[in-house]
Amino acid sequence: MRIRSLLGVWAMAAAVCCSASAQSPSGPEGQLRTLTKAREVHDFPLEQAERSYPVHLHAVVTYYDPYIDTRHGALFACDSSGCVFVAISPGPVLPIRAGDAVDIQGVTGPGDYAPVVLSGRVRREGLSHLPLNPPEISLPRLLTGVFDCQWVEVEGRVRNVHLEPHNAILEIAAEGGSITAITPREPEADYESLVDSLVHIQANAAPLFNQSRQMVGVHAFFPSLRELSVIQAAPRDPFSVPEVTISQLFRFAPAAELLHRVHVRGNVTLDWPGRILCIQNGKDGICMQTTQATGVALGSLVDVVGFPAISQFKPTLEDASFRVSGQSSASAPRPIAPGDALQGDLDGQVVEIDAELIGQDPVASDPTLILRAGSLLFSATLPKDAVGAASSWKEGSMLRITGVCSVQVDPLSTSLGEGSVRTQSVHILLRTASDITVLRTPSWWTPQHTLESFAAVGLVILVALAWIAVLRHRVDQQTKALRASEERLRHLSEHDALTGLPNRLLLDDRLQTSLERAQRFQTCLGLLMVDLDGFKDVNDVFGHHVGDMLLCELAERFSACVRATDTVARMGGDEFIILLPDLHVPVEAERIAAKIVAAASNPMSIDEMQVAVTVSIGLVTYPEEGSDVESLLRCADEAMYAAKEEGKNRLRVYRRKTADDGDAGEQVRRQLPVPAGKMSA
Repeated sequence: MRIRSLLGVWAMAAAVCCSASAQSPSGPEGQLRTLTKAREVHDFPLEQAERSYPVHLHAVVTYYDPYIDTRHGALFACDSSGCVFVAISPGPVLPIRAGDAVDIQGVTGPGDYAPVVLSGRVRREGLSHLPLNPPEISLPRLLTGVFDCQWVEVEGRVRNVHLEPHNAILEIAAEGGSITAITPREPEADYESLVDSLVHIQANAAPLFNQSRQMVGVHAFFPSLRELSVIQAAPRDPFSVPEVTISQLFRFAPAAELLHRVHVRGNVTLDWPGRILCIQNGKDGICMQTTQATGVALGSLVDVVGFPAISQFKPTLEDASFRVSGQSSASAPRPIAPGDALQGDLDGQVVEIDAELIGQDPVASDPTLILRAGSLLFSATLPKDAVGAASSWKEGSMLRITGVCSVQVDPLSTSLGEGSVRTQSVHILLRTASDITVLRTPSWWTPQHTLESFAAVGLVILVALAWIAVLRHRVDQQTKALRASEERLRHLSEHDALTGLPNRLLLDDRLQTSLERAQRFQTCLGLLMVDLDGFKDVNDVFGHHVGDMLLCELAERFSACVRATDTVARMGGDEFIILLPDLHVPVEAERIAAKIVAAASNPMSIDEMQVAVTVSIGLVTYPEEGSDVESLLRCADEAMYAAKEEGKNRLRVYRRKTADDGDAGEQVRRQLPVPAGKMSA
């Protein structure tokens, strides 16, 4: 397992180590000084870490893995200041383990995320102990990066276990998401018995990161099973837990809990070994992903255990496993007409429908047919081993399709609707190539061909022209459908689903374009960071439904206060950003911001309740303050927080330090306080 693919080396923590910033980076006569604290190395400025400062640490090993890289091993080391990652120099496996006191010498390096120790030479000094009483940290806090590399305790439920030659990898479901916990594999250890257990793990936190050095997930590295404590053990036999029906999944029940694996039973309707298993119990069906590669006959009665989840607006089971518990009893497929397919009550059931083959999807990973039944266009997918059979059916053939119906939901209309899902299309999963019966092949002879004896050459030309027109019409239809789908996807990716305002992706594009335009034509640009005051109280008192309606109302008010060329964007939660391009003078931005403060403070009538909030606005203008996108956003954010500290319900304009400001640093100046509104019902 490669370091870059497993953990890499991670980004700066949110708090910069005071000792690293307070001391001079160089020692006497310009020599690079030696760093002697783990936290000092970890929080060292990246541009300084690239200069290979010497490192000499006395620390305790909290994790050592000699096989984590084909070239050298790696370890985490902690002292009283904190922890750091050490890439060990190439060589034999070291006689050290977690809990040993060691002497470490090396140099600083920028790593792939945060500074690390490179070319580490490690010498054992004696026996010590792992850090005591580590803080219990939630996943959202780990994702801030503040605890990067540090020795922490995490809690979660084991969802799956992957065993590799030298490591055991546990997938942990924690509050707010999932964590991958990695440990050196211990002989004879029963890792599989941990699945569905609630555990506490003491480990070093480590990031998943992308090529831009941004954290996108979290790993946890723990040295052995001694650092894993089981708080709530999993059932000895997961199939012994009480069975629930498919229809009970995610239905309302007081004190319902779906953190554990559940046990369902049904007859197999589709089995793609190692990929997908579908079962049906009466009229209820469900499909789930499974890595179990043992095949099972269609119709077999099976018991399935897995973790409940929602995928594409429908219940499913993750990390599912199954065992055969009864004889095969395949039910007859349900014949359906084109109008029945979109009703939504056929999901997971075995259906049968007659349709015309109009093409195949050339980019699908599995063989996929495009079919038409009346006015209904739908797709049918075969398992990978049927790729040869898919090429044997000709376009225009009338086929009888038998398979598991998968209803596809329109995410946009569903999210904007009143709560019920809205069917968009139908997809059918086929068990084998034998699920397709050819009812009629397209005839080579046409009415025109029968008249060839009377007008051979002219009739052939007419037939060819007619056939070309039909093909062109089909291509036009499919092209329009693809373009419409691409446009819908583009709009969804660039706009907020609740308010319909542009999101951060679209805002960044417009902000960069406006900044380039302002630089070229020497105009002004304004950027407003808007944050609601008291929005949490609205959600707590009136509920999230009223909070959502309040956000939509404020989005309309903000849009009414700006020009047609301005951009009002929602960043998420109760935060908005407003872009004001092509300004003649900066004061125009202040006037618009004042209108927004006043408009937001007016009470709103929502569901026969009077709700009022205020806003705190930070304003920054170009070219007076900030020269790029990052600095403008940062300055606006600082001004907004200054407005909140001043008393909220006001506008603060960011102003860079001048010679008259003395040592006050960068400042924001107060402007346009507005009395806060009151919330009433």
